[in-house]
Amino acid sequence: MAFSLKIRRWTGLFLLLLTVCSFLAQPAYAEGEVLSDITKDSVFAAAVNADTLSRLSDKTRSTKWSFSKGTELTVSSEQDIIGLYILWDKTPAPYTLLAGGKSLTGGKNGFLHEYIALSGTVKSVTITAGAKNETVCDIYVFSGTGNTPDWVERWQPPLEKADMLLLPTHADDEHLFFGGTMPYYAGELKKKVQVAYLTHHWGEWYRPHELLNGLWKVGITAYPVISEFQDKYAGSLSAAQSIYKQEDWLSYEVTLLRRFKPDVVIGHDVDGEYGHGAHILNTLVLKSAIADAADPEKFPISFEQYGIWDTPKTYLHLYKENALVMDWDKPLEAFGGRTALDMAKEGFACHGSQTTYFKVEASGPYDCRKFGLFRTLVGPDTGLNDFFENILPPPPPEPESNDAPSSTDISETSTVSAPPAAKKPFSKGIGWAAAGLLVIVLFVTVALIIQKRKYKARYARSNHDKK
Repeated sequence: MAFSLKIRRWTGLFLLLLTVCSFLAQPAYAEGEVLSDITKDSVFAAAVNADTLSRLSDKTRSTKWSFSKGTELTVSSEQDIIGLYILWDKTPAPYTLLAGGKSLTGGKNGFLHEYIALSGTVKSVTITAGAKNETVCDIYVFSGTGNTPDWVERWQPPLEKADMLLLPTHADDEHLFFGGTMPYYAGELKKKVQVAYLTHHWGEWYRPHELLNGLWKVGITAYPVISEFQDKYAGSLSAAQSIYKQEDWLSYEVTLLRRFKPDVVIGHDVDGEYGHGAHILNTLVLKSAIADAADPEKFPISFEQYGIWDTPKTYLHLYKENALVMDWDKPLEAFGGRTALDMAKEGFACHGSQTTYFKVEASGPYDCRKFGLFRTLVGPDTGLNDFFENILPPPPPEPESNDAPSSTDISETSTVSAPPAAKKPFSKGIGWAAAGLLVIVLFVTVALIIQKRKYKARYARSNHDKK
């Protein structure tokens, strides 16, 4: 009976430990689980323009709410607030955000679409406008566990070093004329792709939103660079040269090349695709910028800041020499089997204001598959139809020093930045649980064997005494 009682005790302990290990092995959230949108259940409060606060939660970019510098907007909910997704009308100035007793600084990255991840138990968030009056199109409020929904844009700052630099003139050119370049290289191959526009569309409030939505759709995560040159139509090169100062454009492009140091640059057709003068000027300037960026005597300000850069490979859309036709019809795993051409069309579809006038074409005079190698420092292409042919992979990173700090001390005052990609469900617990279970089994087995031997020894002594 004593032995049976001990067996039951060990069994109970075993089951208890097994339960603990099973609990540890459970993922933090289920595969594919996403945060809950609790915007409609949240409360927006402010001392100014209170009668139009409902515009913040109507999920319509055309309706907006404004508050003056120094004034506050409070977002509260009965549920824990995990994150806010703010769609600004114009790039915000740095502002203060108070959440969970911590004061954060938002807006420093200049993101028009800004996701702010929060930690801890947060029921209320107060946003205080910074140095200027601000206007907001929408605010989305999230709670629960899991990933942010795919449509929430979690922008990272522009790259330090780019594998590829795209130089579209206007928002939507990057899809129309460069086709599957972004979904294939950025989305599928995870190349570091930076997009930099030669003009801006701030005069048409909806187009910057379309621009960001389109880039995010095709796998771009580095926030784009948008110039200070306003979009104006030019029917010829001479018209563009009369609108814009060519030297200013040249300085801008030289700075881009030196700043991002791309291995590959993608530019427009020399004839401006359909003859747009700004497109023609863009490529004309690019030809000079490639040489000037490698010359320390040219444009000393950007040279002092970034040094020189001699771009290894430059491709131009529809360029006749050293021509290649890209295959945008391969199914891409990153996009669930859709092709690069499919994604180029989906990216362009985000530009709703332009879809009446243009479309992505894989044939005809504006075929988005056709490019030519304008300049190379790494040898000619050999028919592989790969923009990165002959580009050597980067060397492996240096091993981290043992003296490197193991953690980062975060003070109460932090800076809001683009959060990393959402964490995948916790799976390491499974491995630990398996190891723990094995240890428990071995422990219980050994204990039972020892206990059984002790029992046999006592039984033998007892029988011997009886004799």
